[in-house]
Amino acid sequence: MLQLILIVFPFIAHSQVITRDSIPITLQQVWEKTLNNSKQIKVDHLKVAVGEEAIKDAKSKQLPAIGFNANYGKLANIPVFTNGILHDANFIPLEDHSIYGATLDAYFDIYNGHKLKTNIQKEVAKKELSHYIEEETTEAIHYQVAASYLKLQLYIELEKLVKQNIRQNEERLKQIEKLHKAGVVLKSDLLRAQLQLSKQKTALTTIVNDEQLAMQEINIFMGVPDEQVLKPIDPIDFKLDRVALSYDQYVENAISKSPLQKIEEQKVILSELNIKGLEADKLPRVGLFGDYNYSYPQIKLYPYSNAPYLLGVVGIKMSYDISSIYHDIHKDAAAKIQLEQQKIAQENVQDQLRKDVNRAYKRYQEDREKIEELELNIKQAAENYRILNQTYFNQLSLITDLLDADTQLLQAQYDLASAKISEQLHYYQLLKNTGNL
Repeated sequence: MLQLILIVFPFIAHSQVITRDSIPITLQQVWEKTLNNSKQIKVDHLKVAVGEEAIKDAKSKQLPAIGFNANYGKLANIPVFTNGILHDANFIPLEDHSIYGATLDAYFDIYNGHKLKTNIQKEVAKKELSHYIEEETTEAIHYQVAASYLKLQLYIELEKLVKQNIRQNEERLKQIEKLHKAGVVLKSDLLRAQLQLSKQKTALTTIVNDEQLAMQEINIFMGVPDEQVLKPIDPIDFKLDRVALSYDQYVENAISKSPLQKIEEQKVILSELNIKGLEADKLPRVGLFGDYNYSYPQIKLYPYSNAPYLLGVVGIKMSYDISSIYHDIHKDAAAKIQLEQQKIAQENVQDQLRKDVNRAYKRYQEDREKIEELELNIKQAAENYRILNQTYFNQLSLITDLLDADTQLLQAQYDLASAKISEQLHYYQLLKNTGNL
């Protein structure tokens, strides 16, 4: 992929960036600063903290529910229609129009179909889901940062190659100009050499802009000013300590460690707990209750009395929602369908992980093989250029052959730099897919 981009678009590097107060920095340092600055990671971290509080809240529901209420009001005289509502009423006078009371009540669940326990398990699963989402965000940002860092390294390497090629073209152009003045070469040779040099300078201008854009990406990741000039100091050659695993081992790690897989597992667990919660709604609820009332006037027990009274009641209470048997039929069916949907989604993620691991693994192996071949290609292209450069100035070859040899050498150098960067990028893809980045 990187090689294709190199062919289609001239890559870019900033010729002045590295010389103007640049800050040497490693990929590990960029990762550390990014993790401290990333707003998305901070958001996900806060979601985990919210989940922890939600678990505590669910557990607190196991404590008795205690309530208190009080009231005060004024009663009107009570009309009594002894002769029907179409006739005048007789009013019962009240000596005291005041009415007031206070109630303290409590309820403690003994059994509710394990609904409280299920709710706690659901909050734990939600918290774990938030935690794995945070892990996936961290892995994704790690990979994005690595891609930007490697891209900047590639641009800087290409800048060096293009600048070196420009210097060679300028020296060659001076020699051709001398030969043209002496009448040894044609005007067309001079024009071709000038056009080749102009193309390389245009490519270098593009490199300057692209390198600045790559630096801005990294600066934004780290939360520093966009203008900050960076100098990657990690070697472009892949010298990381790494354990060479087989494809099957990488797949096994992906299935067992990938945050994406763990996210889907938690979604399946939540769907199962949702069904369990619906089943709990169809079971009876048993609990202890208590009421302690202070009221005025005493109109609850006969004979009534214009006096305040206290009344306490304790006991055991059982309730059962019969209508839940038929009200929740479709809700139960939807929950079971959702569970099946989550299981299929989990299998789909596993399939995708296998594809991603296989693609990254094959590209990684391919890059490692390419590097050896490309190093040989550069030697051959350099020797070919040396021969044609010598024969051209001895009038034994054409300018087009020399310029083609120059382009082939530069392309071979491009391809080698691209393969080295691509090798690292695909290795980081393997780490991300296996939850180890």
